[in-house]
Amino acid sequence: TESNRLTLRNIESMREELAEGKSRIIRYSSSYFIKGDGDELSGKKKALVKYLKKVGIKVEGKRFGDAKIRNRLISGNVNGIYLDPKSVSYLIPINHGYLFDENGAYYGRCDITGAPVFLDRSLLPSSHELVLGMTGFGKSYFVKSTMFREKVARGVELKIVDPLGEYGGVASNLGARSVDMMNMEMNMFEKVKFLTLKENVDRTLALLITLFNLGNEELGVLDSGITKMYEEDQSYEFLKDFVLSRSPQVYNKISPIFDGSFKKFCTGRNPEMSGDVRIDLSKVPKKILPFYMLLSLDLLMRSAGGKQTNLVIDEAHYLLQEDVVGSLERYVRHARHLGTSIILISQSANDFLKSRSSLSIMENCSIHVLFRHQAVTDEMINFYKLDDSLSGFLRNVAGFNGRYSKALLITPHLSTILRFESSEEERYIVDGIR
Repeated sequence: TESNRLTLRNIESMREELAEGKSRIIRYSSSYFIKGDGDELSGKKKALVKYLKKVGIKVEGKRFGDAKIRNRLISGNVNGIYLDPKSVSYLIPINHGYLFDENGAYYGRCDITGAPVFLDRSLLPSSHELVLGMTGFGKSYFVKSTMFREKVARGVELKIVDPLGEYGGVASNLGARSVDMMNMEMNMFEKVKFLTLKENVDRTLALLITLFNLGNEELGVLDSGITKMYEEDQSYEFLKDFVLSRSPQVYNKISPIFDGSFKKFCTGRNPEMSGDVRIDLSKVPKKILPFYMLLSLDLLMRSAGGKQTNLVIDEAHYLLQEDVVGSLERYVRHARHLGTSIILISQSANDFLKSRSSLSIMENCSIHVLFRHQAVTDEMINFYKLDDSLSGFLRNVAGFNGRYSKALLITPHLSTILRFESSEEERYIVDGIR
């Protein structure tokens, strides 16, 4: 043929060469794409199919909108699957709207087609992300690299809640300042402006619950005192007097916030957290890590609402405790209206399938990236509509293999096995490795 491009003229030439014995076909297949207004596409498609059949070319078209066909496709089992143009456009970056935006950050390649995946999360219905998988299979490195790429591509601010000290290197290389929460002064009782009065009361109670084992009667006293404090715009001293007058026993139980080691979190000023910030919690005892993580999230969200921001929370399972997860869910709901994308990292999707609040968090995340899972439960299979092939992929294949990583990427408009790898320069910036 006179060109590698498939045209009607080339098809005619190919047919003539075959008829004259000048060429022979061992095997031939091709995909076709039709451009035009929506109302015209159906007619154009029918005309093309009619012509192709006339010259002896078999044409089949099937959508893969249902989960069964989708799973076969992204698992690499493509035998007998034929795609119409709209379906094919899900796999080809330049043909499908905002998800594959060339102005977005490069996330890797579709492992099935080799197509590059560019992602501009700010254009998704909800820009939050879950990155889930076992320790040691590449999820932390994936987050570090993609956050670096988004910073370069989109200029976003980066905030990190770092319980294990995992993100110190990349934060330093990106010029982020590190904050030691254990030696800071702040005021956790100050109202968060974008929350309602009840939400502020619940937020404050959740912080106290992470520190003290409080029963219903004790919570009732604190609920009344905190509500009255906020209603009347009173100070921390008002709450102190209120609790002491109502129940000396409750006062004694939570006395560390009034007169002890946690008083510094109640009487200071809340610092501004603008720019790139990493909150280092690596020295915090695990027993009180939920308190410090929730307090960190609280502090960072107070500064939200300016520049587009990615807020990374590592070891997010610490915030999924029954009395704490409601606060996380609340911030996930509010963050999307403040230009903040929350990226939650945890060791298993099963961590989020245990309560209504954590399920709500999953449903409010448009981006799910699944690495290796030791257990793929029925709840996971039902939530993500996995078949046996994809369940096996998550148990046995997903993760880092020494050269690159593979993960199951699920978004509103694309589900595929993502192949992720880094350049030498990126590895140095992210992990300091040459």
